[in-house]
Amino acid sequence: MDRSWEELVARFVRLSGVVAEIDDPLTWGLDLEEETVTGDEHPDDPTSQRFLRAYRTYDGETLEVETLHTPCPESMVDDVVRAAASGALAAPLHADLRSPDFAEEFDDYRSAMRAVVEAVDAVPLEQAAFRLGGAEMPCTRVVVKGVAAVYVPVGDRAVVVAGSADLLGCVDVVMRPVRSLLQQADDA
Repeated sequence: MDRSWEELVARFVRLSGVVAEIDDPLTWGLDLEEETVTGDEHPDDPTSQRFLRAYRTYDGETLEVETLHTPCPESMVDDVVRAAASGALAAPLHADLRSPDFAEEFDDYRSAMRAVVEAVDAVPLEQAAFRLGGAEMPCTRVVVKGVAAVYVPVGDRAVVVAGSADLLGCVDVVMRPVRSLLQQADDA
C-alpha cells in the first residue's frame, strides 16, 4: 500500500522535523530517485524509522542519505555503519532481482551477499570527521572496496550516508525541514 507524502511526513516528524539531504545534487551529477520512510514503527529502536533519500549518478552509482529519528546507542553504531556499507556494496546485486532467472540464481545471490557481509566485517571501523551542514562533525566510518558508509550523530537525530567513497568525500549534506523534493512542495 502506497502512503501519501503527508502520511510519510506525519509518520516521521516526531521531533524537529529536519532530515538530511544533498545540497544541490546536480552539482555532483546526482538525481534524486526516492524519498520515503523505511522500517517499522518501533519508537524504542532508533533505526526503526529512517527517512531515506536515494540518489543515483548519471553513471549509475548510488548514494543513500538516511536520517534516523534519534541517535543510536553506542552499542548499535557498529551494526548500523556495517549494514549501510553492505547495502551500498550489494546495490548492484539488487538490480538483478528483477531478472526472470532470479530463482535459479538465488544460491549465487546468497553467496554474493555473504561475501559482501564478510568483506565489510573484515574492515575495522574508524573515527573520523564528516562535513555536515558546513561543519566538520565526528563520525564513525568504514570504507570497503571503494564504498564508504558514515554514521553522524547530529542534535536529536543521526545521519547515515553510504555510497561511493569518492562521492561521499565531495557532496554537501545538509539538514533541512522535511519537504518533498520529488514533488517540489514544502510539507513541514
